Amino acid sequence: MRTLLLAALLLTVSAQAAAAASDAPLLAQAGPSKASKPADDDDDDAAPGKQTPVPSTAPAANPNLGSVAPPAPPANANEQKLVSGAPLYNPNVAVHIVEQKAHSDLRKFEVVLFPGTVQVNGKFTQHYGSQAEVLFHLQENFGLFVNGYYNWVTMESGFNAELIDKVQAQAQAATSLLNTWGALGGVEVTPFYGKFVWFENSLVHFSVVLSGGAGIGGTRHQLKPITHDVNPQNPSEVVTVGATFGDTGARFLGTLGGGFRAQFGQLVALRLELRDVVYTAKVDRVNGCDSNDLRAMRDANNLGKSPGTVNVSGSCGLDQFVTTEGGKQRFTTDVPLTYKLVETPSSDVLNNLGLYLGLSLNF
Repeated sequence: MRTLLLAALLLTVSAQAAAAASDAPLLAQAGPSKASKPADDDDDDAAPGKQTPVPSTAPAANPNLGSVAPPAPPANANEQKLVSGAPLYNPNVAVHIVEQKAHSDLRKFEVVLFPGTVQVNGKFTQHYGSQAEVLFHLQENFGLFVNGYYNWVTMESGFNAELIDKVQAQAQAATSLLNTWGALGGVEVTPFYGKFVWFENSLVHFSVVLSGGAGIGGTRHQLKPITHDVNPQNPSEVVTVGATFGDTGARFLGTLGGGFRAQFGQLVALRLELRDVVYTAKVDRVNGCDSNDLRAMRDANNLGKSPGTVNVSGSCGLDQFVTTEGGKQRFTTDVPLTYKLVETPSSDVLNNLGLYLGLSLNF
């Protein structure tokens, strides 16, 4: 029994010694390694009970670098350069930077000149003109404007002239009424804006503009188109007689428009807009003369009486029918045409849709 207990104690001590030996770290050799000796050389044998150090193959740690290897230098130094915090020089990275508008419009004036405006929906009429506008930006995206325009070419369209020439028919007087000038005021809003690059290194800010307003404008009607007549004093000579017009008074105007504004730098901007000028048209007077005045003038003309013998109302501009063009008095040619226009009054609402291209200065 005693023998068994002694054997168990020895086995326990041996197991603990083996576990301690397996957990002990390997000792690195401090000095230079020695050549191995024959096994029978007792002088060089390790002392009994001592463990022979095992040489370590791990590289010695560098105290300056620690355990992390230094990064490899970039192939192109520009790839590590940051612009506004973004690696723009990296060809694999596309960066879009959102920034504030460079030039604010708040509390600034803008003077706009549209040197050329052209009507784009001219079915029975055609207009070409110019316009000037002053805009005050009350807010960044809201402004007030006043403008004035003059149409230096107003005439009936070629389609209407073709109707007269081929089928002896024409549009009603109100439908072919011409707008000569206008003065309007209103508001302009900018719902959103953006930017784009111009020639790779210039930044252009653009905005969408919407406008609306009201005002007053003058109208007239074409009485007679351009004609080519024989000169009564020289029958061999053909005289070109210009178109004649009659004043139909001032009308209420309304306008709606939209387009783009592109600003180059702080001062200059370009504008491209479509604007629709709406006006009411009712032709019951021409040159201030109503149907009674024109009937009296027509009867006097048929009887061969002079214009001065006709009794007309005080608002009737009789002298505007007395001028002579191409050897003929307008009293003879225009009065019958004018009476036809007002004999049966007509009314309509016209839309003059125009294309506006202009330049503006901001200050």
